[in-house]
Amino acid sequence: MPKSCRAPHCSNAAGQARPPARRLSFYKFPLQDAARLRQWLAQMRRENWVPTRHQHLCSDHFEPSCFQYRWGVRYLRPDAVPTIFS
Repeated sequence: MPKSCRAPHCSNAAGQARPPARRLSFYKFPLQDAARLRQWLAQMRRENWVPTRHQHLCSDHFEPSCFQYRWGVRYLRPDAVPTIFS
């Protein structure tokens, strides 16, 4: 099953054609960090929803400062919280 973003009103999915400057990546919900998960869900305005380990948010919902780069690979910072939602 392809990865797709679980943010409300977001239809991004893995394999969609995008320009190189707008590359898309997917990040799992922090299920092992209850405090951070609450922050993610509050930002999404979905406090009563429980994500599974197979659900993701796409990089479009994170500020550029939420990422770090190593060897040309983009990683989500351990304290990152998504803030960009329509």
